[in-house]
Amino acid sequence: MGLGNARNQSIQSNQNKRHFKKGEKRSGVVYEVILDEENPIIPEVEVDNPTTRLVGAIRFRLTTDTSANTGKLQTAYPKNLNFKSLPLKNEIVTITTGATGNFFYERSGTELTPNNNADATTIKTTFGTDDKAKTKSSSTYQSVSSTGIARSTNDDSNDYDGYGDYFETDEFVHKLKLYEGDSYIESRFGQSIRFSGYNNPENELNPTITIRNGENAESKQNDESFTTTEDINKDGNIIFLGSGDRLLEYVLPTEVAVQSFFNYPNELKGNQILLNSDRIIISAKTQEMIFSSKGNVGFMTDNQFSIDTMLGINITSEDNIEIDTTAEDTDIKFNIGDNNIYLGTDDDLLEPAVKGDTLHDLLDELIQLIEQQVFLTPSGPSATGPVNLPSFTSLRNKLETMKSANIQLK
Repeated sequence: MGLGNARNQSIQSNQNKRHFKKGEKRSGVVYEVILDEENPIIPEVEVDNPTTRLVGAIRFRLTTDTSANTGKLQTAYPKNLNFKSLPLKNEIVTITTGATGNFFYERSGTELTPNNNADATTIKTTFGTDDKAKTKSSSTYQSVSSTGIARSTNDDSNDYDGYGDYFETDEFVHKLKLYEGDSYIESRFGQSIRFSGYNNPENELNPTITIRNGENAESKQNDESFTTTEDINKDGNIIFLGSGDRLLEYVLPTEVAVQSFFNYPNELKGNQILLNSDRIIISAKTQEMIFSSKGNVGFMTDNQFSIDTMLGINITSEDNIEIDTTAEDTDIKFNIGDNNIYLGTDDDLLEPAVKGDTLHDLLDELIQLIEQQVFLTPSGPSATGPVNLPSFTSLRNKLETMKSANIQLK
């Protein structure tokens, strides 16, 4: 699509502004959205130093302009600099003029889905093309703008059709179900931020903030005549800030039974924050990561729980510490290499632990020697073994019982 050079477009834009009153609103059709500094329409201030002044702007034609000459396109900037919602090619936007005479755009109009409210052929149908210009009246334009969202595949062979270079429509992205007094941001792609007071089944005042990234697959199976609401358990990513008596219907995704968390809440109400996703990463790049809780802290997982550290682990408890492994064929292992394990307090005298097998063998050997003792007497050597030899033999047979069946030492 030929856009002409920046200077000619600027001249043409100024000529049209003379017929455009300050604050007046008109409808325009988007031909192009300038997405980055590599767009050829952006003038270069110095060599290899392009300006980003036009990034986020659009090239458009007023719907009252019947010309198909793309060299007469106008430039409009986002009306709200703090929140920008980019239109698509072939989308109809509202154009106004500011105090400086520049054009500004904002998205508006009806929609079936937040994903798209444009027709893929609006430019060609309304204005024609450079090769074959068409004259359309405002009444004809209105019929074009009310045709809804095109459901056919874009014709890539025509530069005027479609919504951009790579945007693909998704008619199964649904509008949010709304509640009285809501303030919300809703994107084309199933993302939303909702500030609500009454988004609960009872419609009672319990202020909440819900941040969602991606409508869940089950909801997207509904046709476009349905609205949707955020689902704590099913949406792709969700952050929920609740309050009051708003019951958070959250279900643990794990199959493991909650056993160690003795006081797990049976109702999730009150001031609380829930973050639910397929994967969660919390990272502190240079400073501490601090977790503080007035109540219990619990971890539940269907897989392994692990901690890797460079400088050790310190645990201080003012109550009992319990470690249970209840499933069959599960062990508790402390692999220390050639290092030490200390049990007791710092003031205790350090004494080494006894090895069970080694002690067993030494005692067995000692008892055998006792059993084989021979004493020299004035009458000659005594009989082999003490008089109470059977007692030593019985003791020797009990040595195996001193070994623990569960604890192994290196």
